[in-house]
Amino acid sequence: MSRFRVDLRSDTVSVPSLGMRNAMAHADVGDDVFGEDPTVNALEERVARMLGFERAVFMPSGTMSNGVAVRVLAEPGDEVICGSRSHVYIYEGAQAALNAGIQLHRIDERPEGLPDPADMDSALARSDDIHFAPRRLVCLENTHNTLGGRVIPRERLDAVKTVAEAHGARLFLDGARLWHAAVALRCDIAELCEGFSMVTVCFSKGLGCPVGSVLAGGAENVDRARWFRKRHGGGMRQAGILAAACHYALDHNLKRLERTHTWAKTLARAAAASPILEADPENVESNIVLVRSPGISSESVVATLGTLGIGCLTMGPSSLRLVTHLSLADRDVRYAADILATFGG
Repeated sequence: MSRFRVDLRSDTVSVPSLGMRNAMAHADVGDDVFGEDPTVNALEERVARMLGFERAVFMPSGTMSNGVAVRVLAEPGDEVICGSRSHVYIYEGAQAALNAGIQLHRIDERPEGLPDPADMDSALARSDDIHFAPRRLVCLENTHNTLGGRVIPRERLDAVKTVAEAHGARLFLDGARLWHAAVALRCDIAELCEGFSMVTVCFSKGLGCPVGSVLAGGAENVDRARWFRKRHGGGMRQAGILAAACHYALDHNLKRLERTHTWAKTLARAAAASPILEADPENVESNIVLVRSPGISSESVVATLGTLGIGCLTMGPSSLRLVTHLSLADRDVRYAADILATFGG
C-alpha cells in the first residue's frame, strides 16, 4: 500500500484489481521453461499477433526484455545507438556493457522524442571504419518517458527508419508504454511496430499488472531471446499466474488508458496555474507530466508535495514527473490538481 494519498511517482505503483487477482488465482498453469504453461503460451501468441510478429516471449521485466533484445540484435564489441535520454541508456544499470559486452552510443533526441535523422545518419556512417566499433542497431522509445510521455506517430518513425535501413542497421523499439501511444493515436498498435526487428511491451506499467513484459520479433530472434532469458535467470515455472493478469489487462484495462491521459492533462493545467511551477498542457500526450520548478530545487518541491500526500519524482535539479495510472480515481486527481494549482501561493 502506498504511503501517499495520491501516488504519482510512476504507473508501476498501480495494484492489481480484484478481477485481475481472480483471474490469476484461477489460471491454467504448467512449467513455462518446458514450454508447457498454456496461459503463457496463449499470451505470447496473442501479443505476437497484436504487434504483427511471428513469435513472442514472456519476460519478468521490461529491463530484462530490453537487455535481451539488445543482445539478440547486436554482438559483443558493437556500439548500439540510442537516445541520450532513453531508458536503455539511463535506467538499466549499464546492462548492455555488463551482460553483453556492448557499449551504447547516445544521440540527443529532439523534443518530440526522436533523434534528428541527420545525426543518426552521421553516427551510422562511421560503422565501416575499422577504427570504430560496428554500429548495427538503433534503439528507439515510444512513448518517451523522460521527455514527458511524448507519443511518436508512424510518420515520424518512418524518417528514422529510412536512415537506419540505408545503412543496413536494425531497429529495436522499447515500447514499455507503447499501449499508450496506440490509444493516443487511435491506431492499431501493429502500425507502430512496422520496420522494427524486435519490440518490447510492458504490462506492469499502464496496464496495471504486478509483473510482466513481452518481447516480440521474428521466429529466429525470439528463439535466441528465449535462450538469453534463461541465461539471465528469467526462466519462470508456473508463470501462467502472471500471464493471466496480462490477459485480463488486455481484455479490461487497455480501453481504460484514455482516462489516464485525460487525468494527466488535468494535472498539467493545474501545475501551469501555480504561481511558482510551470507545465505545458499542450505537450501532454499520454499519462506523464513534466513539471518545472524554475529557481527552486525539485527535491524540495517533491518533499513538500509529499507532506501534502502527493507522491512524485524528481527528473532533474528543477523538474519533476507526475504519472497517472489505473489505481487512481477522479477524486484523487481533483485533490492533486487543487494542491498543484495553489502550490507556492
